[in-house]
Amino acid sequence: MAGFAQYDEYDGLGLAALVRDGEVSAGELLEEAIARTERVNGRLNAVVHTWYDEAREAVATGVPQGPFAGVPFLLKNLDIAMAGTPMSNGSGAWRDHVCDSD
Repeated sequence: MAGFAQYDEYDGLGLAALVRDGEVSAGELLEEAIARTERVNGRLNAVVHTWYDEAREAVATGVPQGPFAGVPFLLKNLDIAMAGTPMSNGSGAWRDHVCDSD
């Protein structure tokens, strides 16, 4: 799937408007976000866990409605629980902790 090269010309609400108006798909935005993450994360190490397949599956089943519908986002691994996912809070002491609920 193609990405969306103009991604950085819009803020989140602008991207959501493009999705809502059918000018770009949520899948195109997701693929662009993934490509950009992969391009810089080796140097930054900002994204510790990726859920690319889960995000693709979520897009395929339909994005929830709301002001940011279809806009990809990152979830900070700091005091935000998502069931079944690791949450280390940036601490080695929590490195093996897996959340049991959202």
